[in-house]
Amino acid sequence: MILLTIIAVLFILAFSITIHEFGHFIIAKLAGIPVEKFSLGFGPPIIRIKIGETDFRIAYFPLGGYVKFAGDDEGEVIKPLLPTTEPNVNAEPPPLTSVKPGFYDAPIYKRIAVIFSGPLFNIVSSFLIFAFIFIVFGVMVNPYLKINAAPDSYAARQGFVSGDSIIAVNGRGVNHWDKFLERLSEKENPTTTVTLIRNQKKIDLAITAPADSLDFQPLIPPVFGFVRFNGPAYKAGMKTGDRVTYIDNREIETWNEMVEIIRRSRRKNLIFEWTHHGETRKTTIVPGITYDPFTKDTIGQIGVMMPLQRQYIPIPMSIAMSFRRSVDITWLILKTLYRLITGEISRKTMGGPIAIARMSGESASWGIDNLLGLLAVISINLGLVNLFPLPAFDGGQILIALFEGIRRKRLSRKTRLVLQQIGYALILLLIIYVTYNDITR
Repeated sequence: MILLTIIAVLFILAFSITIHEFGHFIIAKLAGIPVEKFSLGFGPPIIRIKIGETDFRIAYFPLGGYVKFAGDDEGEVIKPLLPTTEPNVNAEPPPLTSVKPGFYDAPIYKRIAVIFSGPLFNIVSSFLIFAFIFIVFGVMVNPYLKINAAPDSYAARQGFVSGDSIIAVNGRGVNHWDKFLERLSEKENPTTTVTLIRNQKKIDLAITAPADSLDFQPLIPPVFGFVRFNGPAYKAGMKTGDRVTYIDNREIETWNEMVEIIRRSRRKNLIFEWTHHGETRKTTIVPGITYDPFTKDTIGQIGVMMPLQRQYIPIPMSIAMSFRRSVDITWLILKTLYRLITGEISRKTMGGPIAIARMSGESASWGIDNLLGLLAVISINLGLVNLFPLPAFDGGQILIALFEGIRRKRLSRKTRLVLQQIGYALILLLIIYVTYNDITR
């Protein structure tokens, strides 16, 4: 598991940093600004390859990267953790005879385009990743269409009964739960007609409530759709397709029953009885613990996923879904950042390098498509955070470029040094804080 985590986190860091720095690099080249160095990581180089005018290198410390432009009389930029193009103002300027037209000789709009391209490439890459996931791996859908509704629930008052099998909404067939909810949310008329099978009879049920207010769930059997590598269930010998029958001598009939028991039983011995290809097995499992950001508490988990079906969709639909998913996640992250800044969400929920490593390893253990999904989310995060208006971030450099353009004069070397030191100090404090959160969590 440790090796898997190391490989996964290196993959995520390498991709996120490479795509960010490539954004700076390619837009600089298109803008006619020569690039002398392109480094992934910082510190002494492990690998160096000279291609044309650019020295490409991979350095020892993979938590950042930098691009050095030709004609940059203030040296090169090194960004721990977050890639940047801010130069090192302490470097000695080269002799005048060696200075070539470069970054600071370019018009302000070109400088801003080069700086902005790094975060932009991160955000755009998430769309491409999601498109790849949907086209190659398809989408996972819940194939179960039986209703699980409590007798005193609002769904029951609308006429639903546990065990009803949904077959159509407004005369249009549905073949999985997600499609049922999608159809139910389309308010073409004040009344929605749900066609279902009850006791082998077809029934048309007219309802007026939206999908999110019916308080029912799909009736999912306690069958493992996927068992996470090296999780508690995997170590106990459970396999995909196994069905849980009893937990602590309590009969288990639905997936949600099983989940509720496990969630509240972190680090508690649970006696599982399950069937594997008709053979009954029994063992004791201690659920692991994980942090749930929704409940803001730790919960138990054994590393299993409900039985879902993989559905392949046409490429145009995959591209449209990818765009919507990227926009939705970008908007969600922006709202979360705003709520963090305003204090609506506890800042203790912020994660750092340890959290990224943990999530990377766990996502990889669920499969490559899950790891790619995490990569897309982290890439968007990196792009948005880099647009923060802090001196060491790309957003801060854009503000400085705009300010210099308005005053038609560059900031002094001393001023740039002070701003850079303030920015790096803020980044260091942020890293310390989120790492503390990771450890205490």
